[in-house]
Amino acid sequence: MPAPFPHLAEPIRIGSRTARNRVMRLATVTNLGDATGVGERMLAHYRAVARGGAGTLITEALRVHRSDGGRHTAMFLYEPASVPGFRRLAEVVHGEGALLIAQLNHGGRQHFSRRVPTLWAPSALACPRSGGVPHEMTPAEIEDVIEGFVRSAVHAREAGLDGVEVHGAQGHLVGQFMSPFSNQRTDEYGGSLENRLRFPRDIIRRIRLRAGRDFVVGYRLGVEEFTPGGLTIEDSKRVARALADDGAVDYLSLSQGIFNSLEMHLPDRHFPAMPFLDLHAQVKAEVGGLPVVTSTRIQTPAQAEEILASGKADIVGLCRALIADPEWTAKALAGQPERIRLCIACNHCWSLVIEGEAIACTVNATCGREHELGELQPVAAPRRVVVVGGGPAGLEAARVAAARGHRVTVLEQYAQLGGKVRIAEEVPHHEEVGNILRYLIPEVERLGVTVRLETEATADAIAAERPDAVIVATGAIPVAPEIPGDGSVPVSTSAGVVLVGMLPGDTIVVMDEDAYHWAAAVIETAAGQGKQVWVVTRFFEPLKELPIVSRIVALRMLDDQGVVMRPNAFVDRVEDGDVVIRHYYSGREERIPKVAAVLWVGPQTVNNALPAELRARGVGEVHVVGDAYAPRRLTDAIREGHRAGRAV
Repeated sequence: MPAPFPHLAEPIRIGSRTARNRVMRLATVTNLGDATGVGERMLAHYRAVARGGAGTLITEALRVHRSDGGRHTAMFLYEPASVPGFRRLAEVVHGEGALLIAQLNHGGRQHFSRRVPTLWAPSALACPRSGGVPHEMTPAEIEDVIEGFVRSAVHAREAGLDGVEVHGAQGHLVGQFMSPFSNQRTDEYGGSLENRLRFPRDIIRRIRLRAGRDFVVGYRLGVEEFTPGGLTIEDSKRVARALADDGAVDYLSLSQGIFNSLEMHLPDRHFPAMPFLDLHAQVKAEVGGLPVVTSTRIQTPAQAEEILASGKADIVGLCRALIADPEWTAKALAGQPERIRLCIACNHCWSLVIEGEAIACTVNATCGREHELGELQPVAAPRRVVVVGGGPAGLEAARVAAARGHRVTVLEQYAQLGGKVRIAEEVPHHEEVGNILRYLIPEVERLGVTVRLETEATADAIAAERPDAVIVATGAIPVAPEIPGDGSVPVSTSAGVVLVGMLPGDTIVVMDEDAYHWAAAVIETAAGQGKQVWVVTRFFEPLKELPIVSRIVALRMLDDQGVVMRPNAFVDRVEDGDVVIRHYYSGREERIPKVAAVLWVGPQTVNNALPAELRARGVGEVHVVGDAYAPRRLTDAIREGHRAGRAV
């Protein structure tokens, strides 16, 4: 029987090494290091990804110089003290059959800090998104940073890694030297493209001299900055040709965007699949046989196989796909792509790590907690477990409990499983939220979970199941407060978004007390149906909890649709068909005339009567998870469902 994805499964030579397949885990900041650098949490995380089948793992971006203060991650490779920890990491990854390559980076003028740190850059030009005028590097400082890259590469070799990748993409320091948008020097490192290319060339050449020909050296190249005055695809094609002609790099890994076009780094679900593939393919066409890695929101093995078969790239680079399911590669090559837990492109993972928190995933509750949780262990004595509620929290709890060997029954009051996700997946640009159900529902079926739909889970009905444990995942009900006034404008909860198109009138007011993906979906739906939408929120900024890379796209779209934003305000009352809003701090009023409806997004009431009744009757041990415990986020629901499935 032929392999299901033959191109994906094919080994590939990368310099002096051979990767077992064409899947590369891209550099992914985890913030799992400890005081000693590489610790047990990081080892467990990398082991899980390598065990999941990827052919090559790139470490998270590692600092190469003490001046790089613009990133939260504390991982570095420029000090000899880092070598023992990375030696352990290499042993773990190699033990699972994968290559390990260190990404070397200096952030330059880019940062995520609320307070501007001391920054180094080729020129004293502030990054428009980050802010803060950097220090213009002197020739001596340039030399010192180059030596930092080289010294870090030598340490990587001493630690037993297979190679290094110089990060020249996404507008970090090496890319800043390359770009006329950030480099206005007049010495040998500025001006012409040849001069601007000098900095990365010096780094690569000197790494090669010190580390040797049998050590892999890759380069991460940004193909398009999407910024007036920045690098274009034509510039990057020239750079790629020059690097290939030099013969000093063993592969090119492609990306796009800088901090001024931050949303292009991690295209969310507003973007189509593989949005930058054709740009990357243009670079591939310039470099002959030099291996090229593409990373362009690849979700499925079928997409990856098509890319490789067409010759548009030699290796597929995955980041979020392997966060959502580190076994993506193993499942694909085993002919089980339907069992992959697909990413929903919410960028929750990115939002956490840029804030200095440990990596986590909305759909994968074990990500970043591999050391703490360990692998699922089968139970010695199966128990009867009843899960009340078939939304994401309940389904994850049922999946985990059944995978451990328990006899699980799910009671769901509606005619289908899924909870609020069923509404979200119907909203344009948010359909991929449904990936959660496309994974969980087949998994609970495969594991033999009994599902009873249209079943009211009363205490009597649950007791009749004679459960040893009950997991209550009944969720919460959206509510809207009564608005003072004459009642002339109807008020709906966030669920009312499905009725927006039926409402008379052209003006809708959204009172946003959510500030996250659900609020964005409600606002986008109303605007997309041709309504004049006013967004009112007490928060300092609209959609404040959305990850920045997703917020940029959402706010741009809403501005294009003429949505009016009123932060620092709230809906005060309704009068004669008008809505009066009030500034939250000054008290200033503003009247919005002829409003069809107010959609109030955020408040929910938990369905929490059942747990107390079950406990009073002594019906097994009771666990309450997700919104039934407290209305929060999807990631909380799935994480708590997962932990409950382990706890019973």
